[in-house]
Amino acid sequence: MSEQSILTSVAGIVEEIGGVPAADVTPEKHLVDDLGIDSLALIEIAVAVGEEFRIELSDDELKELRTVQDVVLHIEKGLAAR
Repeated sequence: MSEQSILTSVAGIVEEIGGVPAADVTPEKHLVDDLGIDSLALIEIAVAVGEEFRIELSDDELKELRTVQDVVLHIEKGLAAR
């Protein structure tokens, strides 16, 4: 799966849960500071990402996800480990 297709999927999830237009979800955007994602929505996004890509996301890993690119890289890492 390409990085662009992962980004597109993540943008859709962020739009659905966080109400942020998918076009605004770019790799450099900070989830909280730039996109206004609160802690509950961040957890919901992590769960949705886990279900969409069938990967695990621990609490410690969740704390490390600051930008959209962090989410994409974590997904790539999880997919590679399967």
